[in-house]
Amino acid sequence: MKGAIRDSSIKREILKKLRCRKVVSGDEIAREVKTSRVAVWKHINELKTLGYSIISTPKGYILISEPRKPYPWELDFESYYFKEIESTMDIARELAEKGARNVFVIAEKQTRGRGRVGSEWSSPEGGLYFSLILKPELSLVDVNRIVYPFLEALKEGLEDYGLPVEVAPNGNIFVNGKKIAGILVEVEGELDQVKYVIIGVGVNVNNPTPVNGTSMKEELKKEVDLLEFTRSLFTKIYKHLSAEAIF
Repeated sequence: MKGAIRDSSIKREILKKLRCRKVVSGDEIAREVKTSRVAVWKHINELKTLGYSIISTPKGYILISEPRKPYPWELDFESYYFKEIESTMDIARELAEKGARNVFVIAEKQTRGRGRVGSEWSSPEGGLYFSLILKPELSLVDVNRIVYPFLEALKEGLEDYGLPVEVAPNGNIFVNGKKIAGILVEVEGELDQVKYVIIGVGVNVNNPTPVNGTSMKEELKKEVDLLEFTRSLFTKIYKHLSAEAIF
């Protein structure tokens, strides 16, 4: 898929070593991850372009700061990350048709994010926008068994930050009367058997919001660690879906 940032075991190992030690040589990394020093250099440069501040010294590489974004190698779940796409729902549908399941599609920014009933979901940088592909053994009438666990996970995830959450019957989530998150469900299949379900989620984290919306940053009066929030939310989603024997 054009523009997709995929998981990388080498990037995982490089970052693990850089976080554990003050300085790590390229030779040492190459030896321990069983690759060439040129490959290490290439991965380091890719990490730099994605916001990781890594400097090179005569003794080796030093990690100065990190972007704290939910790149695939930062998560414990299979995922694809896009810097900018029209909608995560479109990519998720494409993957689902190719057989993918239990895969997260994450966007840093959406240009045509979709909301409920054909509405648009404003998706500037700073928010969390993703779709999850599921292939449950369910009939169409039982799809709500998936919706409720998602709403519970979102509610818990926001309440962990002390936010007073209200869940509307239509699946939108409000804090102090303003929309902060929402879900969108798209289903493919027959009446008696779902082929796949795609759940799209948008959460206003640090992004600018419309007049009728709010964000975690606005409510908390401080920047939220997007990676930390994503990890926590995905874990809660997994827990609630597993309880329903879906994930």
